[in-house]
Amino acid sequence: MANWEDVLISAKGFAVNAGRKMTNMADVMGLKMELAEKERDLRQVMEALGHLLYDSKKDGSELNDELVADLVKQSDILYKKIGKLQNAIDELYARKTCSCGAVNQEDAVYCNACGEKI
Repeated sequence: MANWEDVLISAKGFAVNAGRKMTNMADVMGLKMELAEKERDLRQVMEALGHLLYDSKKDGSELNDELVADLVKQSDILYKKIGKLQNAIDELYARKTCSCGAVNQEDAVYCNACGEKI
C-alpha cells in the first residue's frame, strides 16, 4: 500500500504544480497584454512629441512648452508603469532585470550582459 500512497502523493504534487504553472501563465499573459498596451501608449506620446518638434521647426513657430511638459510627464508615467509590469513578469518567470535592461536568472548575483552587481 505504501507504493500507492507514494504514487498518489506524487500525482497530487504534480497536479498542484501544474495548476500553479497554469495560473502563472495566465498572469503572465495578462501582464504582457497590459505591457503591450502601455508600450503602444508610449509610442503615441513620443510620436506626438516628435510632431510638435517637427512642426515648430518647419513653421518656425514656438514650441508649446506647456504641451511638451504634459507629454513628457505622460511619458515618464508610462515608463514607470512599463518598468513595474516588466518586473512583475520577471518575478513570475523567476528572472531579474538589470539596470542595463538585460534579463538574468533569479539566482544571478551579477548581470550576464554588463557584469554589474544585481
